[in-house]
Amino acid sequence: MASERWSGSARNVILGLMAVVALSWAAFGRSAPAAKAQGSNAAEASGTIAFTSGGNGSAQLLYLIDTKTQAFAVYRLDPQNPKGTVKLEAARQYRWDLKLAEYNNQPPDVASIESMIGSSRK
Repeated sequence: MASERWSGSARNVILGLMAVVALSWAAFGRSAPAAKAQGSNAAEASGTIAFTSGGNGSAQLLYLIDTKTQAFAVYRLDPQNPKGTVKLEAARQYRWDLKLAEYNNQPPDVASIESMIGSSRK
């Protein structure tokens, strides 16, 4: 099943999404998110990918992705606050998300594409 192959390469999917986000920000005149470069061996050994991007105002967003547990968290860091606040904005285990064939997508849906491809091979 295609969703099983996709869930096996979750790390590559997340890295690809990060690249798309960076390119999108650059294309729309925003600065790309600052990311500390980690070699693939370092990322695989720790299982954690971390990068930051600008938030609203002076705040920054810190993204932590745990590739081993297939979970992520987003934190808002406010350097102008005298107490130096760090706030958890969102957290999610994406492992189950990757098992979906599709969700909240624009047409054509997956079943329609599979039908078109299947009928063209006959």
